[in-house]
Amino acid sequence: MSSRGGSGDLLVGFLMGAVGGFLAAMALAPQSGGRTRDQVAEQMGDLRSRTQEVLDKVRGNTEEVLDQVRVSLEGKLSTIQGALEEAYEAGRKAAAYKREELIEAEPGAHQG
Repeated sequence: MSSRGGSGDLLVGFLMGAVGGFLAAMALAPQSGGRTRDQVAEQMGDLRSRTQEVLDKVRGNTEEVLDQVRVSLEGKLSTIQGALEEAYEAGRKAAAYKREELIEAEPGAHQG
C-alpha cells in the first residue's frame, strides 16, 4: 500500500480480504449449492443494507457540514459588505471634503 492513501487503502484492503475470504469459505463449504447461494444472497443483502446505512450517515454529515459552511460564509459576506459600505461612505466624504478644498483654493473664490 502507498503511504499517500493511508487509512483509505487499509480499509479497501481489509474489505477486499473479507470478501475474498467469505467467497472462499462459501466455495469450500461442505453444503449444497443451493444453500451456499442462499447464504451468499443473504450476506449480499446484509452488505447492501450496511452500505446504505453508511451512505445515509455520510450524506447527513455532508449536509450538516455544508450548512455550517453556508452560515459561516453568510456571516463573512455580511462583514465584508459592511466594511465595503463603510469604505464607500468614507471615500464619498473624503471626495466631498477635497472638492470643497479645491473650490475654496480656486482664484477668485474669495472675491466678493
